[in-house]
Amino acid sequence: GGKGGGLGCSRGRAASTSRHKMPAVSTGAAPEPRAALVAGDALLAATPTEAGALPGAGSSSCAAAPPLGPYPEEVEVARFEAAKKSASVGSATSVVGALLLANTLLGGTGMLGIPHAFAVAGYAVGTLCVLCSACCSAFGSHLLALSARRIGQAPCSFYTVAGAVAPRWTWLIDGAVTVKCFGVATSYLMIVGDLAPDALRYFGAGDVSRRACVAGAFVVGGSLTCLRNLSALRHTAAASLAIVLWTVLLLALFVACPGPTFDPCAGQESWEIAAGLGRKAECNNLDLDVVSGQGVLHILKALPVFIFSFTCQQNVFPVCNEVKNVTRSRINNTIGVAYAFATTAFLGAAFFGYCTYGNQVESDVLKGYPRKWPVEATRLLYSLLVVFSFPLQVHPSRSSALSLWSMVAGPAEGFRRFWIVTAVLLTLSLAIALSLEELGIILAIVGATGSTAVSYILPGLIYTQAFPERHVKRVFAKLQLGVGCVIMPVCLALIFLV
Repeated sequence: GGKGGGLGCSRGRAASTSRHKMPAVSTGAAPEPRAALVAGDALLAATPTEAGALPGAGSSSCAAAPPLGPYPEEVEVARFEAAKKSASVGSATSVVGALLLANTLLGGTGMLGIPHAFAVAGYAVGTLCVLCSACCSAFGSHLLALSARRIGQAPCSFYTVAGAVAPRWTWLIDGAVTVKCFGVATSYLMIVGDLAPDALRYFGAGDVSRRACVAGAFVVGGSLTCLRNLSALRHTAAASLAIVLWTVLLLALFVACPGPTFDPCAGQESWEIAAGLGRKAECNNLDLDVVSGQGVLHILKALPVFIFSFTCQQNVFPVCNEVKNVTRSRINNTIGVAYAFATTAFLGAAFFGYCTYGNQVESDVLKGYPRKWPVEATRLLYSLLVVFSFPLQVHPSRSSALSLWSMVAGPAEGFRRFWIVTAVLLTLSLAIALSLEELGIILAIVGATGSTAVSYILPGLIYTQAFPERHVKRVFAKLQLGVGCVIMPVCLALIFLV
């Protein structure tokens, strides 16, 4: 890949003109830093032209970008801050940046899936998997932040940074975004199928089947994917974080069992028989394994769920755009605070779920808890949240799929491709959600493919191209790249064979 800023801009313009022309979808971005909460995954797929559509980006000229360094850190910071100032971005504090990253880490489906993966590994190995996944993901975010700063273009995105240093690999970004966001959208429909039927029955809606709930969620969420403006959905990010934190507290209450409302064994056996789970709950005298007795292959099979849970690299670039004075220490502090907060929450949910049901933890942790009003209310809130989050994942997946189509077949006029890709994505998502009931499988597949590419492969690739000079961190970046290239095929094979 080319190293110069000029080559990156040339590739960026080619990419932006070759992309399929489709209806504009606004995320309602505004100069305020919190607007980036909506744009997270969309920025992952943003071309230079699309990134330029952000507030004030018209002031940023690709042709004016100076060649890449190496420069001293203070020079890189000054160049990047000047570019941000001309683009009218970069006024937020590092606290806002940490909140943005923490929201991305905690605001998805990883919280529901990580307790089961933790149980598969055992509490010692599971803790190690959580900590290692957090450290590797944080290192990948650090590499991308430094690469964005060195390139010095603002506003920056995954696509503009990769286009500047590794233009031949931009297809990998589109592929990763297509798979990751499609998988997350599908997992949202599956969550509705897991949680909504019991919640609706508990609150008097009658006997509602799983298929009916999935179909209903699809009708609402699928209709929203055709909106030209997604700004009305911006509040789902804050709501998602609040519900996730409440879920951790709820799991903790079932461990502490302060009263009959939070008794994890109350009516559990009869509830599970009625649900057709075919197993007897073991709420008392649990044998908690230090290392799982299921074997190494099953632990490796569960590894992508940990990777999936710590994927937030798409929002590193909004943080770089919005946080002022991105020195190395401020970058490290922002990333460190966000990952420490998320790691604590994930470990809490994993420990609480494992201590409650041991190896019987469901792949969707809330699915295994008894019919109590706090649980049913949480199930219902989660279901409503993911329905309205569904279009926020379909949009970037569709954009990247259209980009890949344009790379292969060339650009096209009109909206035929747009509607074809939309129909294919929605149909596949519905079919998978209706036929597959194990949330852990879809999380593992997405974690082994899209999340591994975004968290391991792309950060290592981009950093080694942006920093060609030899140094220790570049060696670790290459190692992260290599680990990602190994994890993807090995874990995919184990998911389908073990």
